[in-house]
Amino acid sequence: MSLELFYTNFMQEIYSEAEVGSKFNEPVFVEKACDYLVEQAVIENYSLCSYKKDSLGLKLDAWHQNDENGVLTLIVSHYKDSLETLTTSLATQISKRAVRFFERSLDSSFYQTMEETDLAYPLVREICLKSSGITSVKVIIITNGEISKSIKSIPSVDCDNGITINFDIWDIERIYRIDSSKAGKESIEIDFKEEFGNYLPCLKAFSQTDEYQSYLLVLPGSLLSKLYDKYTERLLEQNVRTFLQFKGKVNKGMRNTIINQPNMFFAFNNGLTATAEEITTYEEHGNTMISKLKNLQIVNGGQTTASIYNTLKKEKADLSQVFIQVKLTIVPPEFVETIVPKISEFANTQNKVNAADFFSNSPFHWRFEELSRRIWAPSSEGGLQETHWFYERARGQYMTAKTKLTPAEQKKFEKVNPKPQMLTKTDLAKFYNSWEKMPHIVSLGAQKNFGRFADVMTEQWNKDDKPFNELFFKESIAKAILFKELDKQLMKQPWYGGYKANIVTYTISKFRHMVDSKGKLLDLMAIWNSQSVPAELLNNLLDIAAKVNEVIKDTPQHVTNIGEWCKKPDCWENVINTYVPLKGAVENMLIDPIVAEEQKKEAATVQGIDNGIEAQKYVFDKIDKYWKKMQDWNKTSFVLSHKEKGILDIAAAIPTKIPTEKQCLSLLDIEKKALEEGFHFA
Repeated sequence: MSLELFYTNFMQEIYSEAEVGSKFNEPVFVEKACDYLVEQAVIENYSLCSYKKDSLGLKLDAWHQNDENGVLTLIVSHYKDSLETLTTSLATQISKRAVRFFERSLDSSFYQTMEETDLAYPLVREICLKSSGITSVKVIIITNGEISKSIKSIPSVDCDNGITINFDIWDIERIYRIDSSKAGKESIEIDFKEEFGNYLPCLKAFSQTDEYQSYLLVLPGSLLSKLYDKYTERLLEQNVRTFLQFKGKVNKGMRNTIINQPNMFFAFNNGLTATAEEITTYEEHGNTMISKLKNLQIVNGGQTTASIYNTLKKEKADLSQVFIQVKLTIVPPEFVETIVPKISEFANTQNKVNAADFFSNSPFHWRFEELSRRIWAPSSEGGLQETHWFYERARGQYMTAKTKLTPAEQKKFEKVNPKPQMLTKTDLAKFYNSWEKMPHIVSLGAQKNFGRFADVMTEQWNKDDKPFNELFFKESIAKAILFKELDKQLMKQPWYGGYKANIVTYTISKFRHMVDSKGKLLDLMAIWNSQSVPAELLNNLLDIAAKVNEVIKDTPQHVTNIGEWCKKPDCWENVINTYVPLKGAVENMLIDPIVAEEQKKEAATVQGIDNGIEAQKYVFDKIDKYWKKMQDWNKTSFVLSHKEKGILDIAAAIPTKIPTEKQCLSLLDIEKKALEEGFHFA
């Protein structure tokens, strides 16, 4: 798809949403662009403010405050009804509107003369009263235009109070590149000389394979801090464990070392394990220097990164003597999915089972992906075309599958796998945790919410994988339909004024709580079968949403940031304690838990049969002598128990002996145990 066609489709979506919701085009564009920023992990969430005063040269459309690292993100829009070029002078002019807004907000008279109902009021009050907690400001210009090729960057500025303001631009071409890329995300491309003024010395450690190369290097603390400041959580996407547990947290021992004994940090710290997809090096006086890296990821060392960054930002620490050892592995894109999770897993040995083990290679994801490719969703009302809900076990699978096809095949693919029916891992986590009455966890942001989901799924899978079956998949999609429809209809409501993400998750959770209080369950299979939300149910959800909107904005006196308030259990308690009636028509859609439990038992039984069939196929499909070699290996390793050895003996004798279905299931565990203990089949 060309940029011009993408732009046309993009704008048609905006016009359509604006018309249906009786909204102006620009606010719809702002939400759509901000959703991209959240999806790309540029910000965790956002709040709309739609503030404009032409006479004062002020404009701001959305914002996000990260209380953990003190970074305030201000988002200002430049919207036109045709594809225009954003020149350097115009970009500078737009950025100044946001800068003036920030500087004016530091004066208490600004918020004191503002109506409390103004969407910008919470932000202005937050800036004024808590400016000491702001470590830096990032202004992001979002535009449906195309930036001029002459714009390389907008120079940062320092405010009178010492806060540095940095700038970034997201134009339609940047969104187009991400949307059409196989990876589904923007590449991290670091040019050390151009961006940070110096090349990075390193020592080549290993390169005897096509699968990876290894380098050892020492990274200055100041450079690590600059990298994290620029790329934030995008540097930690490949290490869910590190990201979830340590993002923003400062280890007191590290902090004290940085402040009191910075010269000892290198000796005390374990260092970082990192990966990248591409490296550019050159030789200088016999030394190897890194000039460029593509898609750098810190797979172990998130706490070190956060501690150095936050100690610099919050305590103005001197990092000139802080250095960190780094093991860098270059893994080509075709091997990333198989190798990088293993590097992360083995580098993070402090916890055996955690979110880091819940990457795309997790058996849960494989199961859910397999179900999504196999199960046909019923055609919607009035249609004949059955479709799939395409689950991305790994980021970019949808585009990868599509780009392999001819143009004619691509059209067929899109018809069978509609783009609106594509789900990511973080989408699934959001739908699941909202239904499980954890809106305050969902409000923490996509990655932290995924961490809670990962912990729950891992624990349940390890106990018993049979509940993750066709029924689980269909009910999960029903929750997705419910969530997506509410999300779509919310903007059309006359009372709506922002905080959509928070309102939707709280509404779903509140509804589930109301249903539970009746001792009933919603018939999710009815939603799956119709692939839609009944009008009566949607209307009831919108009533709940209106009340949720009121409750979350009624914050305690000391709280100014509504988005942060939504992350608190107390906010959820307030919503729980607010009465909203469940309509009679909706009560008729509820079913008895006993009926639902019978459905689950039946589905688990079927999954158990499927597991047995799959295990038998797996055992019999193994290369000749595979089980025999494992048998020989155990004769010198003595790893397997007497019972396990007996089952393996049967497998090694195929086809003379045939293992039963139950024995084949046991062989999967035996194989896993053997591989963990060092068995290797060459």
